[in-house]
Amino acid sequence: MEVFLMLVFMCSSVLGAVDTGYPAGLMANCPGMTKKTILSENTKDSLSVVVINPTAGFFGYPEARCKLVNGTECVVKHLDLKNAKTQVLVSGYLDSSFSLAMRSLVTPYLARGRNVILLELFPILVRSYPVAARLTKPLGDLLGVFLTALTKYGLASNKLEIVGASLGAHISSFAAVKYHQLTGRKPLRLTGLDPAGPCYRDLPPAARLNAQVAHKVDVLHTSIDGFGIAEPLGHIDFYANGGEYQPSMVGNFIMPCFLLCSHIRAAKYWVLANIFPDKFIAVQCDSVARARHGDCYDKNITNLLGPKTDFKKPGIYYLPTQEVPPFYLGEDGIKKKKYGVNTYLLKPAPNKDLII
Repeated sequence: MEVFLMLVFMCSSVLGAVDTGYPAGLMANCPGMTKKTILSENTKDSLSVVVINPTAGFFGYPEARCKLVNGTECVVKHLDLKNAKTQVLVSGYLDSSFSLAMRSLVTPYLARGRNVILLELFPILVRSYPVAARLTKPLGDLLGVFLTALTKYGLASNKLEIVGASLGAHISSFAAVKYHQLTGRKPLRLTGLDPAGPCYRDLPPAARLNAQVAHKVDVLHTSIDGFGIAEPLGHIDFYANGGEYQPSMVGNFIMPCFLLCSHIRAAKYWVLANIFPDKFIAVQCDSVARARHGDCYDKNITNLLGPKTDFKKPGIYYLPTQEVPPFYLGEDGIKKKKYGVNTYLLKPAPNKDLII
C-alpha cells in the first residue's frame, strides 16, 4: 500500500511539473497597481518638460526647460502652438529627455516643422520598476492637465500627437484620457512603442494603453513576452518579426536581439520609419498567434509603419525587417520567406560538415 501511494505521489508530482499552464509573461502582476498613487507637492514642482522649437537657428533648434505644473507661460514663449503641429514624446523606465534614444526620436519631427515637447522622467522613474509603474498614472494625469492648459494658447486636439515608449506609452494613454476628460476632445494620434508589459499584463484596458484614448492609436510590438505586451492594444498593432525578439547580425556572427535589445529596437524602427516612410511595409494577420510565426501572407492587405500608416485598415500586422540597419525590407517585406523573416537562423547550420 505504501509503495502504491508513493507511486501515485510521484506520478502526480511529475504531471504537476509538466503542466504549468500558459506562461503569464514577465512580471504579469504587481501588487498595488490599482491603488491610488499621490505625488507630493515638492515632487510635482520638480517635474519639467523640454520644449524645442522647429525653427533652426545658428546654434541649432532652440529649446527650453519649463515646469510641468504651471509652466504654460514658459512654453508659449518658445512655441507657436497655433500654426504648427505639436508632438509630445514620453520615454520609459530609467530614461531621460537627454538620452540618445529620445534625441533621435526628436529629429524627424523637428525636420517636419513640428513643435516638440519632451516629458522629463529623470529622476522620477529612477526607482524600482514596480514603483515606477505605479507612478505612470499620476504622471499621465499631470501631463494631461498640462496639455489642457495649453489649449487656450492655441494647442488644438487635431494638431496634437503623442508617442510613448515602454512605460511612457501608458503615461501617454493616461495623459490622453485626462485631456479628454477636461476638454471633451481626444488627441489626433497616440503611438505606443513596445508598451511595457511587466505590471500591466493583468490590468483591465482602462488601466493601460488602449484604443479608446485617441482618434488613432497604433502600437509597435518588439518584445511581447519580455518587456513588452503581447495583447493588441490599438486600432493597428504592428508585430515586428513576430514581436518576440528582433534579429541582429554583426559581421559573420549572428546574435539574436534578446529582451532589452528587442525592447529598445522599437524606438530605432520608429525613427527610421519616419525617415523612410514608405519602406517599413507590414502585412495584415488574422491573429497574434499567426503574427508570431509570420504566417500572414494570405490576405494581401498591407500597411506602413510610421507617418503614413493607414488607419482605414485596422488590425494586426506582421512587420518583417532585416538584421542590419536601416532594417526595412521595402517591397521584399510582402514576399513570404521560407522561415518567416528569420531565414537568417538557417544560415549558421548548413547541411554539410563545417571547418572553421
